[in-house]
Parts: sequence; structure tokens; C-alpha cells
Amino acid sequence: MFDRFVLRNAQRYKDALAFGGLARQCSFARLEASVSRVARALQNLRGLSAPFIAVQCPDLWRHWLLLLALSRLGLASASLPDSEVPEQALALLNPDLIISSGGDLSSKEKILSLDDKWFRKVLAGVEDDGPESYFPPVSVDPNDLCRVSIAAGTDKEFHAIAFSFSEIESAILRLIYQDSTTVLSNLRQNIEKPDLLCTIGAASHSAFLMIAAALASVTTVRETDSQNVGSEVVRGTPLFVVMTPSHLEHLIKILPPSMAPLSQIHLTIVGAALSNNLLEKTLKKLTSHVTIAYGTDECGLVSEKRAALRKNELSVGNILPWASVEIVDENDRPLPYGDVGIIRLRASGMARSYYNEPEFSATRFREGWFYPGDRGFLSQNYELHLTGRVDDLVALGGAKFDLSVIDSILKADPVISDAASFIYRNEKGEQSLYCALITHEDLVGNELSQALRKRYPALPPVTVIWVETIPYKTIGFVDREKLRASVSLFLKAKEESDS
Repeated sequence: MFDRFVLRNAQRYKDALAFGGLARQCSFARLEASVSRVARALQNLRGLSAPFIAVQCPDLWRHWLLLLALSRLGLASASLPDSEVPEQALALLNPDLIISSGGDLSSKEKILSLDDKWFRKVLAGVEDDGPESYFPPVSVDPNDLCRVSIAAGTDKEFHAIAFSFSEIESAILRLIYQDSTTVLSNLRQNIEKPDLLCTIGAASHSAFLMIAAALASVTTVRETDSQNVGSEVVRGTPLFVVMTPSHLEHLIKILPPSMAPLSQIHLTIVGAALSNNLLEKTLKKLTSHVTIAYGTDECGLVSEKRAALRKNELSVGNILPWASVEIVDENDRPLPYGDVGIIRLRASGMARSYYNEPEFSATRFREGWFYPGDRGFLSQNYELHLTGRVDDLVALGGAKFDLSVIDSILKADPVISDAASFIYRNEKGEQSLYCALITHEDLVGNELSQALRKRYPALPPVTVIWVETIPYKTIGFVDREKLRASVSLFLKAKEESDS
């Protein structure tokens, strides 16, 4: 029923801009008229026995036309990546139908292909449609299935999560509340309401909620691609920009060298830790309004804080009103403030299990808590600090080291573009620490060694290798197994050639 926010805004703020970009402008009245046209054209889909439909469409505006039209028809939806969809992810979702428009699913079954000609025909003359032509919402049970998404960032494998119509609406309203604090702050400074520029991909559950919340709160959603993000940022329009640290690093590199910080840009970093090094570059070249946020697709937004106010780069902000966080030991016993342990979360509207995965769900959802696989600690002011991943904690030479922390230290070096650490075990069972690097200049080894041993004085000798790419499984997760396998093959081939 999230489509009804658009219907309401079309009735009250018909000329307000819903979608904007370098190539297209669309008011709420035009958006609602288009949604109604598409819903009317697809209404026969309500005859499906178990109506759950996935959408793959690289064009953001058309993608949302389809999502809103499906919601108007009372049908559940999922968003697929613009590029080729992994077989495992598609098997987990298992939709009854896939609507593809410009996607890469031509060889799959259960496909309804909608090309440019279809959209031109359905939307011909839509600019003349008035409120009397709006397609009336279908009555649905608030507890019916609304959205299914692939959860990203909490596990190395793909897992799906599902939410009802009421849960999606609650999540949207929580984001509107959170965004309202930024709006009120801007009003006090006589800054107009910013547009939303979200760069984390339509298939992400978090991106879906952010765009839905923007449309619900009469906020313009900016359309762009990776090549034009810089152009959007420097236009001078007030923007609320959401991106990952890797996207931010790319943006900083392509901005003009002499560019000064822009007061109208409000930046929120999600998906991974923001290093002090990258924060310093951002403050000097992009904006002083930088917020760090932590959350999961399973629980939603959990914490946030202005980056300039954090005491160290481990901080991911103060816990938000609707969320609870505890730090526990391996036996789920709560730990005192300041002690590092396993993070567990719960929040109103959170997922209760993974979609059709009862066995794996039992390992992550326990007694009302969700265990995202992160380690960290809480300070007494209820500020959350991340120290690494549970499965990245390794023992070497009698001491424990966090591979994700080592990765962060490596990536903080200005000549390293990307890096990953991993444990290699030889045929004798002996373990050693390897670091795979991608560099764009000559590396000063002593400085890197000092940085590593400043954090871990007992760190054993490290073997450094240079690679062309760092393999990743899902967002933020290095495929350390693939790195280990590559080293094993290399050493085996070297041994054979030497003999």
C-alpha cells in the first residue's frame, strides 16, 4: 500500500517534483497518472495464484512505475539487480513472474518483457490525465506479503527477507521521522529541502525504503548513473546523498581538484566503515555535512551520528529510538559497556526470519534478537562501535586478530586502492597471514608495517602479494576462500616449475 503515499501527494501537491534528473522531470500528478496507466495495463496479473512478481529494469523511473503499479494492484514485489542476476539469488526469491524491461534475463523462464514500445503505448497522452482517471487502490490485508528482497551485508551467502504491507509502511514512516530532523535543521538555517540522490542500487532493500520514504514525504528523487553522480553533486541543488565508502572514494577522485566544500550537500555513509582518511578528504573537498549510519536490511536503520562528532572511526553512531542493541558473549550473556563482544539487534518492524530458510534463520534470529555477525561495543552514551566481523576473528601465534580491521588499516594507506587479508594454511597445517593489495603507486612497506603493528603489536610476519582484483561475494564481504585458493594454486604451480 506504499503506492497510496504517491496518490495522496498527487492530490495535494500535484506540481511538486517526484523524480528529477538531467534527462527527465516528473511531477507527482504525472507520476500518479503514469502509475495508474501501468496498473490498468497489468491488472490481469491479479489472476496469478500466488502473486509475487520480481522487477528488473535499469531505468529508475520505470522501475518505480512498475513497483508502484504492482502495489496498487495489491501484488508483492521484489527488485532485481540491473546486471545478470545470480542463480542462487533468483532461486531464493522464486517469484511467480519476472517483469523485465531492459534487463539481462532473456534466457529465463516466467518472463514478461516490456520494451520501450510497450511503455510508449501505455503512457501515450498521460500528461492529459486528471484525478478522475486515477486507478483506485485494491483493498489488501495489511499482513499480506508486500516485499521480498535479498539481504545484503550480513552474510557471505545470499538470503532473502520478506515484509508485509504494514511492516513496509512502518519502516517508511520511521525513515520519514529520521529525515525530518535534517529538514528541521535546514529550515533553521534557511536551506531549502534537499532532493534525494541514492547511489546504492534499486535491488537493495535499504534503497527501496529510502526512495519510498522520499516519495511519501514529497521529496524529489534524483535520477542519475555512476558516470553522472559528480555532475549532479556540483549542480548547486540541495541534495541528501546516500552512498557507500567505495562510491564516495570514487566521487572524491573525479571531483575538480580545486573544488571547495558545498554547504548544500548532506552526505550519509552506509554499508561499511568510514575511515578518518576518507572523512578528511570529504570534509576538505565535498561537504562538512557528513553522517555515518549503521543498520541491516533485516532490522532497518539502527544508529547514526554526525561524523565530525564521533570520537573514533569505530563509531557508527548513537542508537535510534526504535532500536535496541546489546553486546553479548559466545553464550549470549550481556556484556558491560566498553567490552567488545557479539552485537545483537532488535527493532520494531524487523524481519523475524529469512524467507523460506527456517534452518539458517535459527542461527541468526534467536529469542527476538537478530545477530548480524558483527563485533563491537557500546559506550555509556549508547554509542555503537564496530570492531569487525565474528567470522573474521582469527588466532595466530596465541593472539587473536580481526581480519576486517587489518583490511581497514591496509585500505587507509593512500597508495592502496583495495586490499584484503586472509589466512593461508600449508600442507603441514601451518598458518600464515597474507595481505593481497591493489596499488596505484609504489608502496612504502615500513610505513604500512608500522600502521599494522600499532594496532596489533603481536602481529606475526605478513606475506604481501599484489593482485589485479579483490574478489567479493556480497556487499562488503571479501571472498577470502577464493584468495586462499588462488595462493594455493600459485604455490603449487611454482613448486612444480621449480622441480
